[in-house]
Amino acid sequence: MKIDLHPGDLRWMLLVGAATLIANGTPLGNSMPGNDLVNALTYNVLQFGMPAVLLLRLADALVDAGRLPAWLAYPIVVTTTVIGGVWFIAPALYPLLGKVDWWTDEANYGLASTTFVWHALGVAVYVQLRFSQRAQARLATLQDAAALRERQLAATQLLALQARVDPALLSDRRAAIDTALLSQPGRARDRLAALIELLRALQPHVEAEVSTLAREIVALRAYARLVSADAQHTERLHLAGLAEPPDWPLAPLVLLPLVRPLLDEGTTLWSLSLSSGTGLAELRLQALGPDAASTRRAAGRVPVAELAQRLLAVHGPAARLVLIAEELPLFKLTWPAPP
Repeated sequence: MKIDLHPGDLRWMLLVGAATLIANGTPLGNSMPGNDLVNALTYNVLQFGMPAVLLLRLADALVDAGRLPAWLAYPIVVTTTVIGGVWFIAPALYPLLGKVDWWTDEANYGLASTTFVWHALGVAVYVQLRFSQRAQARLATLQDAAALRERQLAATQLLALQARVDPALLSDRRAAIDTALLSQPGRARDRLAALIELLRALQPHVEAEVSTLAREIVALRAYARLVSADAQHTERLHLAGLAEPPDWPLAPLVLLPLVRPLLDEGTTLWSLSLSSGTGLAELRLQALGPDAASTRRAAGRVPVAELAQRLLAVHGPAARLVLIAEELPLFKLTWPAPP
């Protein structure tokens, strides 16, 4: 259990002590000189202001942790503050601050009774404010949970879409395989194996709610092999340091749709690398050339805004996808990642 002391607690101690002094009528019912007024204020701050604030922080921690009910914790604060301030703290202060000659035991009881009333009223107001703050915190938690459920629902829907393979892709690849079977059966087998690998990678897990970077890289690598098989094993995508990508959650239907239009251009070599830090992961997709003009045209066909919205729906506002339009384009995909 942690007791949270706030930066303004010293001011609250001073305020409670001064309010107790005024509420009991001490400076109003007596013509006190300046030194006596300062002495009385010091007494009230040390007697009542300091213990009241410290005990309230302790009560807050106990109530928040569920160790004491509010109806018991806060009355204990009032009772302990008054009894401790009048009969324990004040006598300990006599040698330091002095004691007026006319102060008697009866005066202690009178001070305790009036202070108890004022502190009970003040703590009652404080408790109402705390209940309001706790209700607002619970509401914020429920809203965050609802937003998380909405993102998970969107992720589930996206993952379901991942199983739908573009009919044009299947038709084009099947036609290419049929043609190759007549003259280049070995190449046709390579194309068929790459297509089967891609289809297998695109099948979503039955119980998954979001995809992972590792699964998306598997699908991406399978598509790159399929393109390479079509291009007589010419490499179109270099995966830098992604031989064993981490199994971090990642929105489906983002990475492959990002890379596919670029690989279909058929001339540019692209490099994909991963970096992480401060709770964020970043994939950098950098064009390496050789044809800058065709590469920029291919980058312009990528639906960046649509893919960025998919990232936002799953990962929240920290996720983004941007295209940096340089001589050779650069895509940056950023999303929250586990520490």
